[in-house]
Amino acid sequence: MAGFIEHDKIAEMAGIPNRISNEINRFIDDIDPPKEFEEHNTERKIFVCGHLSVSIRSLSGPVKSENSPLHNRGKKEWIQKEDLKWLLATRKEYIKAYYLHFAVDNINDNKGRMKDTGETINQCINRWGKNAPIVPGTEPYLKDVLDFLRNNSEIIRQIIFPDTDIGKLKDKEGTVYFGQD
Repeated sequence: MAGFIEHDKIAEMAGIPNRISNEINRFIDDIDPPKEFEEHNTERKIFVCGHLSVSIRSLSGPVKSENSPLHNRGKKEWIQKEDLKWLLATRKEYIKAYYLHFAVDNINDNKGRMKDTGETINQCINRWGKNAPIVPGTEPYLKDVLDFLRNNSEIIRQIIFPDTDIGKLKDKEGTVYFGQD
């Protein structure tokens, strides 16, 4: 998972206000989420098995820490879809930051894969984009984030992996060069 500094730098590049980036970071990582976001976790009821109405927090566990199940909400598509429905209904201006946070985490989490396989940052972005959760109405936000990431991939790569060649394009001999893949 990328740190708040990396998330904030990239969000600023994307034109996302610092307040929104900070609130999304705290919400997604379940580290002292803002009141309204915690209420989404605890008060918003979802149906399970067609009849049981429970909160996201009760399904995921009460602990707020790096070991909290909600700390890794990006690994649970059903939670992301519930989050996106809620954001779409209440805070549309946060959706771009929400997608961007998960995309940046995905790039960071795939550092080893890129290093071992030679996968480029653009290939990593494209793979994440194909698997990103979507609810009706969020498609334009996802497209904006993917376009931003692709158009700024080298700068983002330098922010996430400073002083390395991870994620750069290479020829068959391993020589690093710049360009689109």
